[in-house]
Amino acid sequence: MKKTILIGLTLFFLRGLVIAQTGLGLPPALEGQIPWDFEILSAAPDFEWLNQSDSVWSLRYTGEEYEGKVTEVFAYYASPATFGGKNTVTGEFPGILLVHGGGGTAFRIWAQEWAKKGYAAIAMDLGGNQPLPTEQQDNPWGSKSTRMEAGGPKQDDVHKFFKLGEDFTAQWQFHSVSNIVRAHSLIRSFPEVNPDRTAITGISWGGYLTNLVAGVDHRFSAAVPVYGCGFLQEGSAWDNQFDSLGIERTKRWVELWDPSSYVANATTPMLFVNGTNDFAYFVENWQKTANLAKNAQYSLIPELKHSHLHGAAPEEIYHFISTQLENKTEFISSIKLKQKGDKAKYSISHASQKVYLAYTGDTKRSPEREWKLISLDKAKGAITIPSAATLWYIYWVDDSGNRRSNEVKGWE
Repeated sequence: MKKTILIGLTLFFLRGLVIAQTGLGLPPALEGQIPWDFEILSAAPDFEWLNQSDSVWSLRYTGEEYEGKVTEVFAYYASPATFGGKNTVTGEFPGILLVHGGGGTAFRIWAQEWAKKGYAAIAMDLGGNQPLPTEQQDNPWGSKSTRMEAGGPKQDDVHKFFKLGEDFTAQWQFHSVSNIVRAHSLIRSFPEVNPDRTAITGISWGGYLTNLVAGVDHRFSAAVPVYGCGFLQEGSAWDNQFDSLGIERTKRWVELWDPSSYVANATTPMLFVNGTNDFAYFVENWQKTANLAKNAQYSLIPELKHSHLHGAAPEEIYHFISTQLENKTEFISSIKLKQKGDKAKYSISHASQKVYLAYTGDTKRSPEREWKLISLDKAKGAITIPSAATLWYIYWVDDSGNRRSNEVKGWE
C-alpha cells in the first residue's frame, strides 16, 4: 500500500515538473495515453517564410510524422509590424492563434483583422493543405486550397472518428492539437510578441480544438471556443458517426478526443460562444462543457448563424480577450442569480437596459427549438419563469455592447 502511494505521489510530482518546465500537460486521466512530446512541443518548430512581401506573411513549419514522413503546416502571420513595416519593440504585441473549422483552412482575412486590432496573429491550416491565393477565392473567407506534398491527415470523418485502432499519428486530433501548440510556441518565439500575453479562438471544429488545446497548453491567457463543445456523443451533428463506432469505440473516442475529457484541465479564463439553434453543437452539451471549466463566461446568442464569417464576427471575442490580455474593461459585466422554484432574483453589473429572459418550451431536437425573449425590467431584478420553459437563461447587453448570458437552466 505504501509503495502504491509513493508511486502515485512520484507521478504527481513528475507531472507537475513537466508542466512547470514546459507549460504543457495532459489531463490526469490521459497521462501516458497520448504520446505528445511536450518538451518538443514547448519549443519553436523549424519554419521558413514563404512570402514576406505583403501585409500578411505566409510560412511553413514542421509538424508531426504522418505515414512515416515528417509533415509541414501552412500558416498566415500578420501583426501591426507587417502592416506598417516599422521597427518594433521587443514583446510589444499580444499574440493570438486562430483555429479554423471543418471545411476551412488558414484564413488570411482572419489574421489581417486581428493584426489591425493590434495583435500578432497566426492562422494555420489543419487539414494538410495550403489555401489558394486571395484572388482565386470566391470571397474573403473562401477556403479553396491545394494538398501539400508533406501535409498531415485530412480533416475528414475517417481521420476524426475511424482511426482509433491505428497509431496516433494516423489520427487527425493528434496532429491538430500538436500543430496548434507548435504554432503557439512559434509565435511566442517571435521578438515582437509578448509570450506572456497570448490567446486562442477557434470556430466550430476549431472551437472543439480550442477546448482540447486549453486543457493541454497552459501558456494562454485567454481562450474563446465558438460553437465547438464536448459531449458530442449525447447529441450532435455526428450522431451517425457515433452509431457507426458503436458503444465501446465511442467510449474510447470520448475518452481520447471529446472536449469533456480536457476542459476541466484548462487553467485560463474562457469565454464560450454559441447560438441557441446551432445545428452541430447543441445547447445542453455546450453548457455542460462550459460548466467543466474553472473560469468560464458565456455568450449564448439567439439564433447565431453557423459559419466562419459569423463565428469570427462577434465583438465579444475581442472584448473578452483584450480584457484578459491588455487589462481593458470592455468585458467585466457579471450577474448574480438566486432561484427558488419558478421565482428568481438577479442583479447585473455594467448592464444596459437590454435585459431579457430567453426560454424555450420545446422538447424538439436542439436546433429545431423555438426560443422566445421576454424583455425584463432591470431595476426590479425579479422574474417568474414560465411554466412551459424547458430551458431558460438571462440574456443581456452590457455597457460595451457585449451580448452576455448566465448559465442555461433546465438541462440537468
